[in-house]
Amino acid sequence: MKHRDLLVLLMTFAAGLCWSASAHAYCTTRERIQLRNEGVPPLEIDRLCGVPQQQQALPQGPLRPMPPMQQRRPMATVCATSAGPCPMTVGMPVGAACACYTPWGAVPGVAR
Repeated sequence: MKHRDLLVLLMTFAAGLCWSASAHAYCTTRERIQLRNEGVPPLEIDRLCGVPQQQQALPQGPLRPMPPMQQRRPMATVCATSAGPCPMTVGMPVGAACACYTPWGAVPGVAR
């Protein structure tokens, strides 16, 4: 029975829009609530009830493009050198330059 009521209501709105191009259909609060309870999306309710496009629900604030998402590089835990690996005390991105410190000096390597 609810779907039939919704169909009748939508047909009534469509007929009202067709009869007068200059006049907008108007929905009472009760009609809006009934449409919402029937699952009609808010923008469609606004369209059916004759809300002008600029008054429809829009996000507040300026619209600007979102910056591209930067992919997080995995963090390395070991510095691989020609003298062998050593644990890293500071996290670095995989592939970054690092060094293992030995009694004979620093040995350059790559974070893995």
